[in-house]
Amino acid sequence: MLWLHLGMPKTGTTALQGFLRDNSSALADAGLHYMEAGRRRLEGKTRLVMSHNIIAFHINQTNEPMDPFRAAMTSEFDDHADRTCLVSSEMFYSVDLERLAQVFAEIPARALRITFYCRRYSDFFEADYKQRAKNGRLVNAGSGYIKAQLAQIEANPAQYSFAAKVADIRTAFPGVTVVPMLYDRAEMTNGHVVADFLTRVGTPVADDLMGQQPANPSQSRAASEAFGIVTRAMGRRKSRQLRRTTLDFPVMVRRNDVLEPDERAWLDDYMAGQDLSFQREFFPDRHSLFSQVELSAQEQAFRRDTPQEYEALRKASEIVFRLALEAQP
Repeated sequence: MLWLHLGMPKTGTTALQGFLRDNSSALADAGLHYMEAGRRRLEGKTRLVMSHNIIAFHINQTNEPMDPFRAAMTSEFDDHADRTCLVSSEMFYSVDLERLAQVFAEIPARALRITFYCRRYSDFFEADYKQRAKNGRLVNAGSGYIKAQLAQIEANPAQYSFAAKVADIRTAFPGVTVVPMLYDRAEMTNGHVVADFLTRVGTPVADDLMGQQPANPSQSRAASEAFGIVTRAMGRRKSRQLRRTTLDFPVMVRRNDVLEPDERAWLDDYMAGQDLSFQREFFPDRHSLFSQVELSAQEQAFRRDTPQEYEALRKASEIVFRLALEAQP
């Protein structure tokens, strides 16, 4: 069996891939083979990278055929057909699936499972916003951008719809079995994506191998926007280095500070309505796709354009800019 893991983005994919790379021997004993095809560059470099993003880069950046990847993938799968094989890249979630399917064209559909984690719509919106902000990709961040994004989702809900994604997968991979998973730490095996994923694909590992897998704290919107300025001025590498040193400051860590409560409720309700068929097919025993979220009183009172939020941005910016200056040689 070959599992093709598509992400989605912001669902612990990097943590999973790091564990897969660092524990290949133990995972082999458990019956899992993390495919090397697609983790090694076509031009002959021998170093294996952590994920299969190389395939996604090839799809997104070139018009070259997928034949070399297909040949390597087919050959390696044939050599390990008695094991659970795995290919993983969160970039696959948004690539041209027709081209991706060419990589697996010689592997029978009955031997292929395609999976992805589904994250609560509002949580993904927040995580995506913060990722874009700290990477310097939101020059005009804030309420204007957020309201425009919500309007775009209302006009074109397919971009956030799990039902639409399954339809795209089935068009590109006829006859394949699709296995969505829910990204909810409270319901995951051991409360962590790595243990949960490996259990769900049938290759659980011993608890002592897993060790402690703490969740990463959520960087605040103010911190993300401040780091975006540093990213544009100094580059992503320096920004990433600085981000590791700021978690002791309360203003730098916060959740539920992108969407206001009514926006969050609207997005989750609107997209749940779009995905009713998806829920009924894959999670028929659930009352709703995602469990109810109870916001704290402080989170219920959150509004973006207030003096308190501008003060948070000022404090976060001072911390980030001071650290950037201190890091200069």
